Amino acid sequence: MKKKFAVGLLFLIVFIAMYLVFCFAIPGMRIKLEAEPMEVFFENITHMMLFKTLLSLMAALIVCSVPLLAKKNKQ
Repeated sequence: MKKKFAVGLLFLIVFIAMYLVFCFAIPGMRIKLEAEPMEVFFENITHMMLFKTLLSLMAALIVCSVPLLAKKNKQ
């Protein structure tokens, strides 16, 4: 039970981190607006939402599969 919770928490952390990286660290996916900071933040989060979500999901699944595969190989 503890292991599944840890993997789920790792998935959530990696997913959120990768989504924010796609939103703000990659220039092609970032929006530059002359607006208030909160408006810019929300626009960056919602711009290309499906694409960023799919990429973040793939990255999180890859990272979370490593501990599960390592456990399987030990047995």
